[in-house]
Amino acid sequence: MNNPFLVFATSQGEIFIHPYLRMSAASGELISVPASQELIPACEGVSFFYMPGRLPVGYNDKTESLEVFEMFQGQKVFAVAASLIPAYLRLYNPAVKVVEKNTLPLWGYTACGYYGGRYYVAAKRVDARVRQSPRFYDCRQIEAAVKKISQKRKNNRLYAHLAYCALKYNCLAARNLFLKRWEAPLPTASLCNASCLGCLSLQTDSCFPSSQHRIDFRPKVDEVVEVMADHLTVAKEAIVSFGQGCEGEPLLEAELIAESVSFIRRKITRGTIHVNTNGSRPEAVKLLCQSGVDSFRISLSSAQEKFYDLYFRPKKYRFSDVEASIRIAKKYNKFVSLNLLVFPGFTDSLQEIKALKKFIKKNRIDMIQWRNLNIDPYYYQSVLGREEFKPQGISNMVNLFKQEFPGLKMGYFNLPKEKF
Repeated sequence: MNNPFLVFATSQGEIFIHPYLRMSAASGELISVPASQELIPACEGVSFFYMPGRLPVGYNDKTESLEVFEMFQGQKVFAVAASLIPAYLRLYNPAVKVVEKNTLPLWGYTACGYYGGRYYVAAKRVDARVRQSPRFYDCRQIEAAVKKISQKRKNNRLYAHLAYCALKYNCLAARNLFLKRWEAPLPTASLCNASCLGCLSLQTDSCFPSSQHRIDFRPKVDEVVEVMADHLTVAKEAIVSFGQGCEGEPLLEAELIAESVSFIRRKITRGTIHVNTNGSRPEAVKLLCQSGVDSFRISLSSAQEKFYDLYFRPKKYRFSDVEASIRIAKKYNKFVSLNLLVFPGFTDSLQEIKALKKFIKKNRIDMIQWRNLNIDPYYYQSVLGREEFKPQGISNMVNLFKQEFPGLKMGYFNLPKEKF
């Protein structure tokens, strides 16, 4: 396959294909032409959108040079990005020249191009499972299921909240709950002890909006138990997970969660009870381990404390507390994954790879979940600073970790306990 052509957009959102400039891609501040093996056809469900204030950068085969493209038929043009579906990992950001220092919304901006009648994206599939594939989410079926269960559980505020998430925000986890399958969410925490740059539910900075509203009430134990029991009893590969995009930090509600889990585990042993967390409170992790939680996923933007702090902006906890929480979970023989927030040009840098390998060995991590960091690339690079990073390539990094850690599970989704 020849390198795909550059795609660009007008302010009306129309996407065009450049007649001769080819697609280029960015890894941090380094712009290059991606290799053919780093490109895959865009699958069903991939979205495309333009990037205001960002001019597209393409590659000219004849001059063997990069060119900034600015105007088309008298109109200003904008760079185009793809947003991937779950199970796919971004390898490159779009190659752009920033002309307006506005901050873009929270998406996983992925380099893309067009060739031979189809779009291509700079991405890699990291999980073979088909959970959350678009073809499994028929809107009519979901609406009917939400209506039926909402009527049945009309006094449960948690169900009402999740019904809104399923219909308003198209939350796939919430939709799973109503479709009685796979992983379902259990948001409980309205507060958080971090102020993450890319927080989906609460933004203290005014430069970009949150993607969804955070839960604004504290569920009762019986509300949490009812949702858990409904899902764990019947769902295929049933997982219920605390720590969702529509809430704060679940460890701040450890007592509520522990009471709910202890109650349900006296009655139901089926299914997996999981916690997505920042791992900030070791004693809370201990309480949850004792209550019957099966697994934890620890969010990590960097295995280096200084860069971790730049993204998470922790309040009243430190990076050492995160490691202590992992050690406690492992002491109780719990399955521990990393929710690794991947950013091309930084995550695959030599210094970050070295730190991450050390972190995995030291803390006996069971799994890496390769996740795209949803954030404006220009904004995040400005936060990381002018330090020189030497990117090795995201795909190369994934392959390296497969070779060096043959017992380490890798993927995208949380696992049911039968797969631990």
